[in-house]
Amino acid sequence: MNCLPDIDGCVQAFLHNLSGNRIIVGLSGGADSVALLSALTAAGAQCIAAHCNFGLRGDESERDMAHAEAVAASLSAEYISVRFDVPAYMAGHRCSLETACRELRYKWFEDMRLAHRADWIAVAHHRDDNNETLLLNLFRGTGISGLRGMKPVNGKVIRPLLKFSRTDIEHYLADKNISFITDSSNLVSDVSRNKIRNIIMPCITDSFPNAAATIALTADNLYSTDEFITEMIDNERALWTDADGNINVAELAASRRNVSFILYSILKDEGFTPTQVSDILNAAAECSSGKIFIAKDGTKRVLNRGVLEKCHDDEDVIPDFTVDIVSRSEFAPGTDRFVEFFATDILSGTPLTLRRWMPGDRMKPFGMKGSRLISDILSDAKVSVSQKEHIRLLVKDDEILWLPGLRRSGAYPVTPSDTRIVRIQFMPARRHK
Repeated sequence: MNCLPDIDGCVQAFLHNLSGNRIIVGLSGGADSVALLSALTAAGAQCIAAHCNFGLRGDESERDMAHAEAVAASLSAEYISVRFDVPAYMAGHRCSLETACRELRYKWFEDMRLAHRADWIAVAHHRDDNNETLLLNLFRGTGISGLRGMKPVNGKVIRPLLKFSRTDIEHYLADKNISFITDSSNLVSDVSRNKIRNIIMPCITDSFPNAAATIALTADNLYSTDEFITEMIDNERALWTDADGNINVAELAASRRNVSFILYSILKDEGFTPTQVSDILNAAAECSSGKIFIAKDGTKRVLNRGVLEKCHDDEDVIPDFTVDIVSRSEFAPGTDRFVEFFATDILSGTPLTLRRWMPGDRMKPFGMKGSRLISDILSDAKVSVSQKEHIRLLVKDDEILWLPGLRRSGAYPVTPSDTRIVRIQFMPARRHK
């Protein structure tokens, strides 16, 4: 079987649909990456072969590095390499060996892409890798996006060999008389992927000889399905999310039968889990307000009257106010809810301060007898839970003089005889840049 025309021709067609052909090529020295570099150079790409030495297999790691450099030279490709201290990375990031190698590899590839002004990063995943990924995700529990396999183009990472099997690749290299090395760790069934590759897939193929091709076909079908669903979810997101990113959960739940799936699809990129989505829906059904939900990455949202609002960190929120003395002609109460006027003696003695409101705070509103809780004033004004985080009070001698935007107290009133008046302007909380 001669696959040379198929691989070279398909890779050339693959590149034709991309903009730019300067490519960082991950080159381990194994069959897949060697075939990838060969096909890309044959297609006329400007390749920079990039080899990662993780130093995990002693002399074999050194052998791989030497072979990768030799292959790059034989194909007239520029060659770069790096050595990683994987155990140190695992200790510092508290991650598994597989995760450490993947994160180190892709970060370095991206650094090299930027440093060499390359357009793409090419990796040598093929059809069998894609099938293994589908099965891994299936056994772990996943949705359609986990069963569709890998994307041919994902950001700046490209996978030109996804349609070809490992057998196709080995035939291709034999046709071109190009040598490759074998990573002995792939032959040991000590991790999940190797167990699927070395044990499970051979057992499946014994009973279903065409299994590899049909699994790949299923992945292709699910890829198209997932693309369609993604488009539909984008439409749902636009329908139920306002300009500030707040989601009207109550209206979504009242309008859609598959509300759990839709809401999870909208929130999963923020790190929220299906269990949290269920909790959010239950809280919304109970008309609960004020409950905060925190995603794995620290993102916070708060439920307020059926709306799941975004929370912002307080450290970068800066409220401010200005104080001026103006003439009687500039006295214009009620024209701007963030501007208030007081008698000049408000400036005597203890200085004015802004502080957060706290449960139990009370003020004596202008024109009313007695006092009211600040929390009641905020509730009457339908101030959302997330907005309450940014409420500030104008205070003097522990007396609340003004709840900017809503109510002022009866203290320091302007009288008809006042010719000079204090004007205070409050600037609502703004984000610090």
